[in-house]
This record gives sequence, structure tokens and C-alpha cells, in this order.
Amino acid sequence: MDWLTDEEECVRINAREMSHLWSVLADWTESEDEEIWKQHVPVFSEIIARWDAQGYVEVYSGPEWPAHERGHRVAGAELTALLADPDTWTYHEDPDRVTTLLSTMASLQISLPPEARG
Repeated sequence: MDWLTDEEECVRINAREMSHLWSVLADWTESEDEEIWKQHVPVFSEIIARWDAQGYVEVYSGPEWPAHERGHRVAGAELTALLADPDTWTYHEDPDRVTTLLSTMASLQISLPPEARG
């Protein structure tokens, strides 16, 4: 999909998979090294915040995966704070909360070339 950046495509796929936010970084870097992940947080934070505002993805925080089932939607100032928190992007073996992406029906639009969108 040449109308999406590679980073946007990574977010799109991870949202469809209901991935943890740290998993976006692991997929992007193809690494388990969290130090490498950190340098990519600003790019992915921006995409997720923008796409949340546009209605393409939603972010959920909850007690377990998938967070959208028993957790709550994170938006607005809470989302801004969550994306800025380094712990959000850190893998935890036994987390007390998880933060996951969820694609929306509107995300189908970004799967289409811009000229084919309604």
C-alpha cells in the first residue's frame, strides 16, 4: 500500500491483531531489545494519536489481553499521557494492566487507495 508509510502499515496491521503497544515496536524493529524500541516511540505515538483522532484505531487499557473486552477506551488527554509514558511501551512478563490497539470499521478506508475512498 504505497499510500501508507511503512510505519503506518505496521500500526494498521497491529491494530487488526489487537496488539499490545510494545508489540508494535517489537514488530517494527524485529528485535526484543527494548533500548532499540525507545527511539521509535515518538513516530508510533504520533501515528496512533492521529489515527485515534481520525477514528481509524482505538486504544484500550485493561487487566488482560484483549483490553477492549474488559478494559476501557483511552482517548483525549488520557491517551496523550498514556502514549508519553515510557511504561506503556515496555514489555512486562506479568503486567497488572495491558494497553492494546483495536482497528475500527473506519480503518477499512485507509486500506483503500485514496482515489477509491468514498
